Amino acid sequence: RQILAFATAVPTTSSLTDTHHHFMSSSSSSSPTTWKEGKSEELLAKTVLPLQCDSHKGSSGRIGVLGGSARYTGAPYYAAMASLRTGSDLAYVFCAREAAIPLKCYSPELMVAPVYSAQAFDEALKTQDTNQQDMLVENMVQEVVPMMDRMHVLIIGPGLGRCPLVMRAVAEIMQQAIDKNLAMVVDADALYMLTLAPYKDIFSTYEKVIWTPNVVEAKRLLAQSSASENDDDDENWKFRTKGIVIQKGQSSSPQGPGTTIICQQAGGMKRSGGLGDVLAGILGTFMAWNGILSSRDNKQMTDTTDRVLSCWTACCICKEATKRAFDKKKRSMTAPDVLEELGPAINDMTSEG
Repeated sequence: RQILAFATAVPTTSSLTDTHHHFMSSSSSSSPTTWKEGKSEELLAKTVLPLQCDSHKGSSGRIGVLGGSARYTGAPYYAAMASLRTGSDLAYVFCAREAAIPLKCYSPELMVAPVYSAQAFDEALKTQDTNQQDMLVENMVQEVVPMMDRMHVLIIGPGLGRCPLVMRAVAEIMQQAIDKNLAMVVDADALYMLTLAPYKDIFSTYEKVIWTPNVVEAKRLLAQSSASENDDDDENWKFRTKGIVIQKGQSSSPQGPGTTIICQQAGGMKRSGGLGDVLAGILGTFMAWNGILSSRDNKQMTDTTDRVLSCWTACCICKEATKRAFDKKKRSMTAPDVLEELGPAINDMTSEG
């Protein structure tokens, strides 16, 4: 497995081979692992969408968040708002009907669409009416899939809950997103879903997906996988995905197939709820920018290394915003404090000089 880190200047070529050549380091401990060490004009050109006078609503990113249940409404809010505070223009939230009104009340910035009724799903499970269950699942899928053409990225999992029928619908939505080549960020309860036998291979051959497990989620995912004789050194194979895995923690280092970029950016010392959802939203924006920048360069496919770079940049910004919030609030820091610091953090970190 190749451990990649930033040289003084990130290569501008789109060749994956050349990018590997410039990024590889024989000694990861001496390579840049923080934003201050790795920042360059080339890095910004590859990861940050420039602001332009001729941009229009939606041209800087349209993000969807699939999550939000009768019990959990904060998580999808944090993910969607983080995507906006990072720089996306529009954020859709697809949620349970029971979560829609709270989410609408949290912010007028969010476009909230109820796509299923938690009560109806629960009743169908209790009565064991399979025809009714099939109809409810299909209806939920049809509420989300037609909106995919409007989105650059779909974030799946924040506040999703673990209703079996919701998981069935989400699995079909994931497959439809794969068919449409839509980039995805998978977090929280959607990662739990991927540990279940019917769903564990959904992303086994798909590259444009980001998994963001915490320590517990990573152990659960790995426990459901078995090593291969040919791929026993490939950590991402163990996670059953050809996408990028970011194991959240003190060092959140994005790893793609054969590629890892170490992130040791300093963060805050408080681990309040919602920080993972904030990271998911930041990643959503950076994945959107990755796709937009690639389309401007007329690339048919985005380079894996470029996507890993985008993830690394998102991790650095999340940690910097968390540190700034912690420095101000200390033990009382919560996720909304981090949201407030996202704008200043990304502006300072991406400015020239």
